[in-house]
Formats: sequence, structure tokens, C-alpha cells
Amino acid sequence: MSAKPTRVRHWVLFVVCVLYLVTYLDRVSISVTAPEMMKAFSLNKFQMGLIFSAFVWPYALCQLPTGMLGDRFGPRKVLTVMVVWWSVFTAATGLAWNFASLLLVRILFGMGESGAIPVANRAFSYWLPPTERGFASGITHSFSRVAGALTPVIAVAIMVLWGWQAVFFIFSIGGIVWAAFWFFWYRDTPAEFNKRWGQVVNQAEMDLADAGQKPVKKVASVPFSQIIRSKNLWVLGMSDFMYSYAFWIYLAWLPTYLVEARGFTLVKMGIFASLPMLAGAVGDTVGGWISDFLLERTKNAKFARRSVPMFGLIMAALLMTPGGLTDSPYLAVSLLTAGLFCLEMAIAAYYTVCLDVAQESAGSATGMVSCLGNLGSAISPMVFGAIVYYGNSWVWPFVIASVILLIGAALWMWVDPTLPLTEELARLDKRPAAAVVA
Repeated sequence: MSAKPTRVRHWVLFVVCVLYLVTYLDRVSISVTAPEMMKAFSLNKFQMGLIFSAFVWPYALCQLPTGMLGDRFGPRKVLTVMVVWWSVFTAATGLAWNFASLLLVRILFGMGESGAIPVANRAFSYWLPPTERGFASGITHSFSRVAGALTPVIAVAIMVLWGWQAVFFIFSIGGIVWAAFWFFWYRDTPAEFNKRWGQVVNQAEMDLADAGQKPVKKVASVPFSQIIRSKNLWVLGMSDFMYSYAFWIYLAWLPTYLVEARGFTLVKMGIFASLPMLAGAVGDTVGGWISDFLLERTKNAKFARRSVPMFGLIMAALLMTPGGLTDSPYLAVSLLTAGLFCLEMAIAAYYTVCLDVAQESAGSATGMVSCLGNLGSAISPMVFGAIVYYGNSWVWPFVIASVILLIGAALWMWVDPTLPLTEELARLDKRPAAAVVA
């Protein structure tokens, strides 16, 4: 009887999940502290929107180069450096003294966090088979949404005791601890892991992981100049733009929205701002699991990878506008919570498709898709803040987001999760797939 696969890959998955949690603790903290920071620095809503976007622009634009670094030097080294980098600037946020210094610190913080998702996704290339990737993408994002849910509660408690600056000092510690453990424990492949820690990954688990590398197991990574020619990745990235635009309304503005538009106290805001993120955490895992389940049962990758995000984006669109329109603050929270659950059902598919089609270039592919997606993240806080400040409306931002989500759902019809990147590029040049790699 053949041996059962060991489960070291699940420990790798868990450690990456913790990274996503740390990432969002550091990222969301500024949204919770925003009302106090606006008072301290005399900032209006448009200026605060610029501060939110100051993180996202470098975060988006640096994702492709950091993804390429992950492909070239490996997730172990690159993630260690990046996590230490952004942890330092998390702490530095608490040292800002005016609008300009806060803007600069958030730009540098965004540069550091840019490598988190592309390089972490690349870490799965040699560890997870295709039938486990949807769940992995879902559960990692689930941890980030749990962090988003915990951040308002934790941050408000810290603010009450020690002030808003202390939030950033305390949260920065988690990243430093994670980076030290990752560099000490993780290895980029199961073979390297066994070389460092003994034969803890058995052959059955290595064979299972290797299934995800065929048919491009021995093919070199695709260079940047060719990756950006992929129509598949461009369409996927444009849909991710639509998803990210809507998601960042929750991430950047929800706490302020609950305080100023819905009249919640600071403590009540800390509680109710957590509910959508908790629902989103469940949606992440459910969406990834359903996608893998459909793939295993139907063997139809197009149906399995497309249907879940399309359903999630459409349902989120149908819930967000009523959430902004209703007069009841508690019904608004309920509808927006349900909306984020549906929205988050979509997220696993974006990163799973990057793994499915790109394999050894998964870091670069994820970087490209996430870069396009996070341009939506960068625009969203500014547009939201401008509409509220200049248009004096808390409703129109939700209406606009709903329309954008419907466009994002439609774009999935042109995404082909069964088309390997090397094959797509070979078709463009009408030459063998092996000829498109460096």
C-alpha cells in the first residue's frame, strides 16, 4: 500500500496565512485611526483620501517587479526583506507630524507591502497541487479579512489606552517576528526543505505537489517583456481592478462612514466595522472551496474558476447600493456585510488562475494582475473622498461601485484558466511554447 502524503504543505499554507493576517493588521490600522489623525493634522476628507491612496499607488506599481524578484530569488529571501521593510514603516507612521510626512511614510510603506501577495502566491508553486490552490487562495485572504475584522477592535482599545500613534508601534512587532521565523523555517521547494530539516516531506507529498508543475516543470520563468503581452492576464487584471475598487471602499472608508454618515460612536464603530470583514473572511474560504470542489467534480476548469467570481461580484453589486440608500444604520451594516461576503467569494479565483496558467512565473503573473487590480484600490479612496467632500453625498460612491462590479463580472467571460501562459504566448508568435521562455 502506497504511503499517504505528509502534510508539510499545510504548515506552509498556515504560515502564509499568518503573513496575510499581519499584512492587513498593518494596512487597515490607518483606516481605524483616520478620524483621530484627521483631527490631529487638521485634514479634510479629500486629503485623507490622498493619504489612503499614497499607500496603494506604490503598492500597485511595485507588485510586478517584486513578483519578478520572487521568481528570481525565491520567496524565502524576498519575503523576509519585504516584511521587515514594511514593518519599519508601519512603526514610522506613528512618528508622522503633518500631512507631508504622513504621505511620504505611506508611500514607503506601500512599496514594502507590494511584494506580499505576488511572492506569497509564488511560494505555493512547488508546494500545492491545482486541486488545493483555490482553497489556499481563499483561506489566505480569509486570514487577511479576519485581521481586517480584528483591527478596529484592537486598534480602538489601544487608542483609548495610549493614543493613535501606539497602534502603529505595536502592530509593527508582528511583522518582524514573522520575517525572522520565515527565514529560519521555510524553504522554497520540498527538496530544499528536506535538505534543511530531514526527510519530513515524503515522496507521496512531493509527487502530489509536482502534479502542479506539469507540463511546464522544467521550463524557465517567462520574462517580463513577454508576460505583459498576455491578453488572459490583462483581462483578469482589469476584472481585479473592478473588484479592488469596491473592496477598498470597505477597507479605507468604512470606519469613517459609520462614524460620520451613520452616527456611530468610536467604540460602536470598532464593533460594527468588524462585521463586514468577518463575513468577508468566510466568503474568501467558501469561494475558494467551491471553486476547487467544482473543478474536482466537473473537471471543467472554465466553469469552476469563472462561475464563483461572477456570482460573487454580481451579488455584491446588488447589495451595496441598497446598503448606501437605506435610512437604517443597522440595515445598512447588514446589507454591506452581506455585500462583502459575496464580493470576497470572488478573490480566490484571481490568484488561483495566476497559479494555474503561469506556474514558475506565478510571482510575475500575480504581480501583473495584482498591479492592475490595485490601481482600482488606489483610485477608489480618492474618488470616494472627493464625492463625499465636494458632492456632499455618501450614497453615490456605492452606486458607482455597484456598476463597476457588474463590469468586473462580465470580464470573467474572457478569462481562460485552461490556457498556459507559455502556450498563449506561443500562439501569438505561432511558434513552439518552449521558444517563448528565456
